Amino acid sequence: MNNYKIECISLNKQYKGRNVLITAVRDVSLKIEKGEFILLKGRSGAGKSTLINLIGGLIAPTSGKVTIDGFIVNQLNNKSLSNLLLNRVGIVFQGFNLLPTYDIYENIEVALAPRGLSKREIKKLAIPYFERFGLSEMMHLLPEELSTGQQQKVAVIRTLIRQPSIILADEPTASIDDITAGEILELMRNLCNEQNVTIILATHGIVPETIADRMIVMENGKVINQ
Repeated sequence: MNNYKIECISLNKQYKGRNVLITAVRDVSLKIEKGEFILLKGRSGAGKSTLINLIGGLIAPTSGKVTIDGFIVNQLNNKSLSNLLLNRVGIVFQGFNLLPTYDIYENIEVALAPRGLSKREIKKLAIPYFERFGLSEMMHLLPEELSTGQQQKVAVIRTLIRQPSIILADEPTASIDDITAGEILELMRNLCNEQNVTIILATHGIVPETIADRMIVMENGKVINQ
């Protein structure tokens, strides 16, 4: 087992287009230590989302490998991969993916359902997050009754409440206002400091470089600076 939380080794991902082979990620090798906050930057189409999905095991590489805590992600069976995503890795998508007919508290309950916690235990975990994000008075509203920024906060809570050791965030601030984006980024930075959580935040927008420990830049599927 190595000393890195995450390692990508000669990682490639190709897709077949109608008349061409598209390479979304090409020969990416990088190492990320436990507790690092990484800002993954690049223009739209640079390969950031594909790399996030590869690290999270949501898609398989064409070649190369991803390791988390020394385990080769793309060689895990379905059960082992599910356990990894449930217990170690949290993913924040640009699309909120909230259940529209459940209020936002119920959305959080559903996220914790696989843990087998009692309603009392869930409440004890959830309330501090709603308070920290300023959503205490909105817990029983439906997602459509919230602003875009508030919905993104709920999506972030849904990930954080599972207390993963790794958070992969794909454009989490792309569609929200600057103030809400700043709040979410600050909370992630604090989480990284307080709980030694490893965070990779992908963005093509304007995010202060000072929020991260290190910046990795992608262009045309390749890492050009790390």
